[in-house]
Amino acid sequence: MTKALEEYNRKRDFDATPEPSGAGRSGKRGKVARALQFCIQKHDASHLHYDFRLELDGTLKSWAVPKGPSLDPKARRLAVHVEDHPLDYASFEGNIPDGHYGAGDVIVWDRGTWIPEGDPRQAYEKGKLKFVLQGEKLGGTWNLVKTHMPGKREQWFLIKSKDAAARPLAEYDVLVAEPDSVISERTLVPRKRTTRAAAKPATTPAAKATSKSSKSSKSKAIQLEGAKAAALPASLKPELATLVDAAPEGDWRYEIKFDGYRIVARIDGDQINLFTRNGHDWTAKMPRQAKALAALGLQSAWLDGEVVVANEHGVPDFQGLQNAFENEHSGDIVFYLFDLPYLNGMDLRAVPLEQRRSALAKVLETNTDDALKCSDDLAGSADSLLESACQMDMEGLIGKRVGSPYVSRRSSDWIKLKCKRRQEFVIVGYTEPKGSRSAFGALLLGLHDAESDELRFAGKVGTGFSETTLRTLLAQLQALETARPALANPPSGAQARGVHWLKPTLLAEVAYAEMTR
Repeated sequence: MTKALEEYNRKRDFDATPEPSGAGRSGKRGKVARALQFCIQKHDASHLHYDFRLELDGTLKSWAVPKGPSLDPKARRLAVHVEDHPLDYASFEGNIPDGHYGAGDVIVWDRGTWIPEGDPRQAYEKGKLKFVLQGEKLGGTWNLVKTHMPGKREQWFLIKSKDAAARPLAEYDVLVAEPDSVISERTLVPRKRTTRAAAKPATTPAAKATSKSSKSSKSKAIQLEGAKAAALPASLKPELATLVDAAPEGDWRYEIKFDGYRIVARIDGDQINLFTRNGHDWTAKMPRQAKALAALGLQSAWLDGEVVVANEHGVPDFQGLQNAFENEHSGDIVFYLFDLPYLNGMDLRAVPLEQRRSALAKVLETNTDDALKCSDDLAGSADSLLESACQMDMEGLIGKRVGSPYVSRRSSDWIKLKCKRRQEFVIVGYTEPKGSRSAFGALLLGLHDAESDELRFAGKVGTGFSETTLRTLLAQLQALETARPALANPPSGAQARGVHWLKPTLLAEVAYAEMTR
């Protein structure tokens, strides 16, 4: 542990927090003659803030920026200097448990390299750093300037220089436009938010959800509050769900998470097009689904959904879907629809979720083709629904906040809850640790074949260990080392290099999302 990380380590209990310890690869790296890494972590602690970190002398120099960075040179953002962090922290995402320093959720909001102007060590000591960021969200020249304002911590300002990457805040707020992680599917779901189910726009027009063939129906049309007249867009980016570990508080609706391909459908009179989430036109791959959409008789629309193929047990089968596309068997594919952002000349994106879904159900009343279905809401609590979905070998649940609008980005109003399966495996070996990891790297696992009872290699697991567990378990592993693997099909090559093989005595219960073929 370097002296620079003493404060970092003193504040944390690494047996309880998933944060990386400072015991690994810190230390000076010689002269600064190359771009160094930077990261910005979005941190929902006692208050939401952004942690700005620059690699220098083997650690991450760190500042807490309460309002986050701005591309507007006129916006001088306060940056409170905090303790150095280890280099491994640059990729840390997760939840710091309640009761511990910095408790709350953390995501990597941006990352990349920074290029200092002049000698960064001298500039840092003088309190005036100027540098270029080459990140996934931030670029151009930036400044960190130390102030003389009083406080327990040094008060700095983070300021954007005037260059091609600068943008006025009134025109573009990068924090709002790009709120999500750059390394995972996560965003931050605020721990307490009031539901917007009762919020109703006061002066927005209303539209009726009808189709040509249902105008004469006696059933009452759905009122869509917040709808506004708009030309049908040529393209649409779908709303994406955020992966979360547990269901949040509030008013949510849940649907099955299908294991398929995300598809959005555009209807413009007699012209039907089916697009992937990346904008590829797959209409020719799904002629039956396009025909079923045309039969709805809509004047114009964008519909959002997922195409799946079910196995013999009625469970979505991704391999089966790929086979259906490869063999041109579109008749096996079901297009499950779950949202309706546009309908008959009206933009419905500001309409509350539950009203959009009622409108979708309305337009599907005339559908007679099993290739087109509505993804229904599920009744019950999130925990019980997830348990049932997992028991049925489903992928998980999608939750959608009641009252939420439709947005073309990853949103905290849509969440993913994935199933985790658990099984006991035989521990057959372990690898050496890398980076800041101590004791061992990963455990090699085996499973007994159901027919032959042979112990066969099943893969590795390297996460879920605290520092205490790593140290305690290593002593047990070392006592069981043997010269040869106790496997009928031991791994070879790079997978077997440097492995410590063990007598097949210990078992590990492992949580996993899916067992690949």
